[in-house]
Amino acid sequence: MSLDRRKLLASLAAVPAALAVGAAAREKKEPKPKDPPEPRKSRKRRGAKAPESHVDVAVVGAGALGAWTVWHLVRQGKSVRLFDAYGAGNGRAASNLPSMLLDPAQGGDALYAGLVSDSRDAWDRLSDTASLPILTPCQALTTLAATDAAVAPRGSERESGDKLRNRFTQIAWHPGEAAYIADKGAMLAGRRGVLETLLDAQVEPEAVVMPAPLRDKRRDVYVLPDGGTAGSIVYACGAWLTELFPQLLTPQRLSAVRSQVFHFGPGQGDLQYRPPAMPAFIDRAYGFTALPDIEGEGVRCWRSMGDASVDPDSFDRRADERALADVRQWLASRLPRIGTAPVVASAAVHDCRTATGDLLLDRLPDHPRAWVVGGAAGRAFALAPAIGARVAAHVADAGRPVEPRWALARLTGGIVTPPPPPS
Repeated sequence: MSLDRRKLLASLAAVPAALAVGAAAREKKEPKPKDPPEPRKSRKRRGAKAPESHVDVAVVGAGALGAWTVWHLVRQGKSVRLFDAYGAGNGRAASNLPSMLLDPAQGGDALYAGLVSDSRDAWDRLSDTASLPILTPCQALTTLAATDAAVAPRGSERESGDKLRNRFTQIAWHPGEAAYIADKGAMLAGRRGVLETLLDAQVEPEAVVMPAPLRDKRRDVYVLPDGGTAGSIVYACGAWLTELFPQLLTPQRLSAVRSQVFHFGPGQGDLQYRPPAMPAFIDRAYGFTALPDIEGEGVRCWRSMGDASVDPDSFDRRADERALADVRQWLASRLPRIGTAPVVASAAVHDCRTATGDLLLDRLPDHPRAWVVGGAAGRAFALAPAIGARVAAHVADAGRPVEPRWALARLTGGIVTPPPPPS
């Protein structure tokens, strides 16, 4: 049977159309791959407002206390200018460490333990809005010194070393030893936490050297270096308070105390020194502290008591070999597995301490609307949100009673006036 030539050509001509129809059907069945999603955009906060010629409050010092004071003042609707001679989170600041500890027990001191909950909530909220975490939960473990009370402070429980030995195998426990353990401890990002607080407050620090308060009595305002004015002024500049008020705050009353810190790097893939496996370890019995490895910075260790009073402007920030030898000796007896680990970072740092060990928060003499705040050693950073709220409350109500333990009179030898009875 012969094939008709015309029919053959017609059938060949239909092949491309059939192939096209088949390809279209396949395209419908097999959708084109989608473009990759756009990278997640970080949350944008509004920029800082331009400084005004007159503001309600001027704050001096852009560390944790100054930043949280500004944050609370802005929430009250106050106009604020912030000054720091070296800038926020600078290399000389006590707030410049990569991580800080929020200890719920606060050494059993009820006054400071009462500030923990509000401070933790504030840091947690800030952490939720930041691109990188500010707060990392961890447990806080405090070994008991001979003088410590048998009753555990609020927020913690007392446990024997025998019970804790299997729970925290990194730590070498001594016979008959006991410790307080608090579950709601936290590690806080230091410098990053300060910068995020100021971003959230929408206030830009100004790198200006501030003098002692210059009051224009006729207008009843404080004059600022550029000719602007402020109704109130807060000096939250830590150890630099002695430069501003040398007759009032002598080095014997308030000073910068040096500590030398070392970060020891665990081995590859070793997670036992990170939260939640590793707690913050405050060894009161032997006077050292170790903080867990956060963000790969290593386990941070130092002697709890500072080793020298220093000038915060000029002291050298390098740690020395003698301090390292002391820390390694402690590690060998307490955290032996990292006793020979390499040092991945080290520094000499300072914190601001008063002669009483307490925070200073009070009015300046003869200045009802000028305030000084600083001291409290390392606990001030973690409790800065609650302390900043107290400062802002004093600014809003100049007649608000000062906490007697934080009064300037305790440092200067004056008489502490008790707060008036509630009305």
